[in-house]
This record gives sequence, structure tokens and C-alpha cells, in this order.
Amino acid sequence: MSITGQRRINRLTWRSRRGVRELDGLLMPYAAARADRLNLGELAAFEELLAQPDPLLSDWFLQRSVPERPQLAALVSDILQFNRSSPAA
Repeated sequence: MSITGQRRINRLTWRSRRGVRELDGLLMPYAAARADRLNLGELAAFEELLAQPDPLLSDWFLQRSVPERPQLAALVSDILQFNRSSPAA
């Protein structure tokens, strides 16, 4: 992996720390486990997801609403599935 790619992943991992306990518990383990395995499209979707405000993310992860963009909806679903299947969950 290139230095630029590793910096991008490091930045995403850092941005997954939201300061909201529930979001941190979902996003940080996912980023730590999967960020280095995401393809460019998935990385872009993850960056877009992390750019959203916390209240909107909370609604998506609590399944009160669904992202309009299919890529974000798929990512939210993957993060929730990862959380359900992780041993610490």
C-alpha cells in the first residue's frame, strides 16, 4: 500500500472517533478491522459516511431512517452486520 493510501486509512480511522459513545462503538472497531481492506469506492463511501452529522448517523445506525445513496445504505448495513458478528458485540 502506498504512503498516500495509508494516510487516507489513518485519517479515516481517526475520523471514526466521533465522541458519541454509540457511534464510536460501531465505527472505530469497523475502521480498525476493515479500513485497510476497502477498495477505492468503499473508501470513498466511508469518507462520505464520516462526513455526515452525528444525529443523521445515529438515525441510520438505529435504523430510524435509511441513507438515500445506495452505497451509504450498503455501508451502514455492513457496519451493523460487522458489529453483530464481532466477538465483542
